[in-house]
Amino acid sequence: METQSFRFGLCTNMVYPDSDPIALHLLPQLKEWGYEYVEFSLRDLMGIPREQWGNFCKKVERIGLPVEACNNFFPPSQRITGSNVDFKALTQYTRESLGRAKDLGARVVVFGSSGARNLPEGFPRETGMEQIRTASKMIGEVAERIGILVAIEYHNRGEANVLNTMKEAVELCRQVNHPYLQVLSDYYHMAYEKEPVEALLLAKGLLAHAHFAELENRSFPKIPKEEYRAYFSTLRKIGYHGRVSVEAFTNNIAVDAPLALTVLKECSHL
Repeated sequence: METQSFRFGLCTNMVYPDSDPIALHLLPQLKEWGYEYVEFSLRDLMGIPREQWGNFCKKVERIGLPVEACNNFFPPSQRITGSNVDFKALTQYTRESLGRAKDLGARVVVFGSSGARNLPEGFPRETGMEQIRTASKMIGEVAERIGILVAIEYHNRGEANVLNTMKEAVELCRQVNHPYLQVLSDYYHMAYEKEPVEALLLAKGLLAHAHFAELENRSFPKIPKEEYRAYFSTLRKIGYHGRVSVEAFTNNIAVDAPLALTVLKECSHL
């Protein structure tokens, strides 16, 4: 019996993060190199004026590389925790942004956004977690109406002061208990936190998407490693064989992107 393969895509926002976080011009090359889809930064897509949005969608469609996922859901200014949360504005942003993701054909949007989600200094943790649960419930409801999955991402302690482990992400997912709210696995955050690969077992039946970067400098993987093989083997063990997006920094995308794809295909192959 033939085993299903993973689908590999690439997040464009970290290639030219300061000058061109969407990097539309990269899509023909990604397609040529063998990537099966692209993952766009949703908060940057929201910066495209409404009158230009239709033309942008047509340009993407003409290139022919599917947009199957979006990361960077909320900008830091769109607070989820703290004393200055505007829930009405948060809900409106959620509707509009998920609508844009759907316009492009995305199947899943990643809910990480540590800049918006982090607890302000001195803010009570349980109050903040209740705000995150409330926001997550709203996100799940909006996502269901629009028809797009949302995956909760946890971040390492170097980036976030809340939701730092797979256990916490899964607990949030189970507490909210909405079918359109699932979880994401990010190899980089797992490696940074020194989480054992067995932590993935907690996400069985809940994993909607995955990200990948080498721990050192959050870079593109360049050589096969046993740790990579163990990661993909465990993904298979929990029944996940879906999308895996490279979300990494690079100084030479033309060299690093094709090489990373070769490495990941080798390490994920049984």
